[in-house]
Amino acid sequence: MNFGFYGRLTQNFPSQIIVDVCEACNYECIHCPQSRFKHSEEFSGAFLDENMNKKMVDEVADFGLVGQIRYTAMGEPLLHPKIMDLLEYAVKHSQTLVSLTTNGSLLDNGKTRQLLEMNVGLIDFSLDAASAENYEKIRRGGNFATVKDNVLQMIDLKRKLNAKTRIVISFVEQAENAHEVADFRRFWEENGADFVIIRKLHSAGGFFHKIENTDVFPCVYPWERIVLGAKGNLGFCPASWEGSTTIHENYEKTTIKAVWNSEIYTKLRTEHLSGKYDKFAVCKNCPDRHLTIWPAAAAGEHRGYGDMIQEIKENKS
Repeated sequence: MNFGFYGRLTQNFPSQIIVDVCEACNYECIHCPQSRFKHSEEFSGAFLDENMNKKMVDEVADFGLVGQIRYTAMGEPLLHPKIMDLLEYAVKHSQTLVSLTTNGSLLDNGKTRQLLEMNVGLIDFSLDAASAENYEKIRRGGNFATVKDNVLQMIDLKRKLNAKTRIVISFVEQAENAHEVADFRRFWEENGADFVIIRKLHSAGGFFHKIENTDVFPCVYPWERIVLGAKGNLGFCPASWEGSTTIHENYEKTTIKAVWNSEIYTKLRTEHLSGKYDKFAVCKNCPDRHLTIWPAAAAGEHRGYGDMIQEIKENKS
């Protein structure tokens, strides 16, 4: 297997920008650290400033080769009072694919139409269950019937508008729902989802779940992505909830390109390749490195999220 910069992994600038737009959530999912995070010292309830979003989008547009701007959150992105403005600016000006990850609970007819008509490239719904009983056990605070209807209405409106937005339905496989994988995949493939993704349970860098892993395996993230946090900080890991992966405290005073090509990022990559961690003990102790997926080098290889994005961009229709 290859490790390092190749394929969609670009050396001068990250191929994926993760934008954590807010720290608030209306759910308490059992596999997510959010319920603990909101009681921690790191939690501030921050919402990403519009000017930070504009700076990031403009920098992406200037670079021109970014694969994706991925709007997500350490919570639920649709709780950001300006989320539609953030997304619209990115769609209009970034010159790349813009995606939104959401639990789908806050959608209504107006938001659904607005997202499709502004041409958001991809909307990823985190659902995690095929039944109401399991959904409400795993995604605490949610209502299965409401969310299912919201997603089906978006798929229906997408057809009617002939919108180009791709609909992704995601499922985090865990002990409570593993028996529902086949039913989940079948239902959403039969009902118009463009992609159905079954994800392995991550531990959020060991913050929440303890998943044993002794493999020395470099994580793809230092070669693939950077995180713009809701506080305006830049980080190297979207799985970190405790602040230890912040690499610059204030994006306003730097650029993504400068941080991506900095000495500290180079050291991060060197430690991952060698398996000898000095400065980045948080990576040494992370049990999730073996769950990240490097770009598929050949047909038939296991494909990651970035491979799906590349496929979408190469097959615009």
